[in-house]
Amino acid sequence: MFYKQTVLVGALLFTTLLGYSCTNEFTWTEPPKWEPKPKPDPSSYDVTMETLLDEMISFDEATRFPELSYVCREESSRDRRSVTPGTPEWFANDDGWGYVRDEVNGGRAERVLFDEDGPGVITRIWLTSFQSPTAVIRFYFDGSETPNWEISSFDVQEICASLGDEWKNSLLRKGLMQPGDKWVRGSSLYLPIPYGNGCKITLEEQDNSLVNPSRYYQINFRRYDPSVSVETFSEEVLERTRDRIAETNRTLLNPRVRMSGRLVSANRVLAPGESLVLSLPEGTKAVTEAKFSVTCDETPYADAMNDLLLTASFDGTQTVSAPLADFSGAGPGAEAVKSWFLTADGKGKVESRWTMPYRREGEFVLRNRSAEHTVKAEVSARVNTYEWDDRSLYFHAARKESRDVRIILWNDYANGYDWNFATIEGGRGVLRGDVFSIDNRTNNWPGEGDEKIWVDDEDFPSHFGTGVEDYYSFCGYFRYLSPFGGEPRLDSGDFNGFNNHYRQRSLDGIPFNRKLKFDLEMEGHEAGRADIVNTVFWYGDLQTRAEGFE
Repeated sequence: MFYKQTVLVGALLFTTLLGYSCTNEFTWTEPPKWEPKPKPDPSSYDVTMETLLDEMISFDEATRFPELSYVCREESSRDRRSVTPGTPEWFANDDGWGYVRDEVNGGRAERVLFDEDGPGVITRIWLTSFQSPTAVIRFYFDGSETPNWEISSFDVQEICASLGDEWKNSLLRKGLMQPGDKWVRGSSLYLPIPYGNGCKITLEEQDNSLVNPSRYYQINFRRYDPSVSVETFSEEVLERTRDRIAETNRTLLNPRVRMSGRLVSANRVLAPGESLVLSLPEGTKAVTEAKFSVTCDETPYADAMNDLLLTASFDGTQTVSAPLADFSGAGPGAEAVKSWFLTADGKGKVESRWTMPYRREGEFVLRNRSAEHTVKAEVSARVNTYEWDDRSLYFHAARKESRDVRIILWNDYANGYDWNFATIEGGRGVLRGDVFSIDNRTNNWPGEGDEKIWVDDEDFPSHFGTGVEDYYSFCGYFRYLSPFGGEPRLDSGDFNGFNNHYRQRSLDGIPFNRKLKFDLEMEGHEAGRADIVNTVFWYGDLQTRAEGFE
């Protein structure tokens, strides 16, 4: 992101503390001569709000390759000069002014943020700006020439304001919408927005005192095969699914796993070099919950969590390898985490809700890599039956450590480069999450680089973002925890030391058939060096691997 033109750290902190309050409302306008597809019964659609909400909170469905064919993509406010890899413009960083095009609708000058044909669903919207949020966002569904939905603010927290305060203050708050209480310069929406035959999103500025203001955005979406029927989002759909939406929001904030099945556990004191092994019941089954507990009376806590290496093997192949600190979603330091798939108390207890299926056998191994410290460890797993089919995938987690990584000044385009976050290949899979921990040696923000994700044989990345803080769904430089994104560790206000971030994916998981390549531009507010620890989580065929990881 292009924060560095006009904003210093002091201004950042001031804006973060004050935030903005928005009382604007939007109006729903039904367009003339437009009707949805003639399928009055929601059950006749392949994709509805109900099916999407069910999928969002299904740990079982996360283990499977998509049943309905789609590709996951991202539209963003990235600098549109970035067209050709290998050129200086590939790293251009005026990321708050990238739009699809400008057009006039109903006499209004509107900038197009998003324009898709055919069936699809928006799975995540993230917005922020340094200017006033006084603007109008309009949604045009299914080729309509007039808007079906208007939001009178550049803030997705106002998305359901006209339906009553209950929507904003409780039905969506904190789970399906972030931050959920006030506009702290960045807002995110995870409520799915499906459309049957296209969707266009435009922006009209309302504050005449602003001259070409920056408007940062990321929109993640699914593009379905044309044969897939999707029920278009509407006020009627919202009202019909009100209770389901509220229950989904509560579930995201308080995840639940199946309490049935067989519980197995093991514990022991681990001297340096020793391992704790937990063998899992044989047969076609799945770990639906795993818990880890570490007691280290005389060992520094952060060291103990980093020294304990967790590996997991299923059907004779190791698919998981990461220190417990990184597996927990926190990264080095093993701070507290409260997310959809993982919870950690920051004191040695970690709970995993990643469902881990296998066909014959499996085991967890926790090895103490310390040369001097002794710890007490306990591992438990809840194991249930699992219906294995041709969509079933194995759980994978891998971690790597990169020393002395070069950070380029944000506007030094000629020396820009893409650092490989992860390359996963060897079969089918779905990217489900990652942890990015950067030990920064400068006294400025090190995360100006854009993410670029290439799937299979793409000649241009289907995901091209606007900065680290945007990718992880925050824009206030503060510690926070939420179901799908968080910053569990921030060592200092000037970003020196560790800055740890996590992202977890549900509806915005990225499927791939052969390969997924995830690059990240290494750009910051100051040139320098950093050490990086990153972890990736995915479901994939047994033979899939992350190149260069442990």
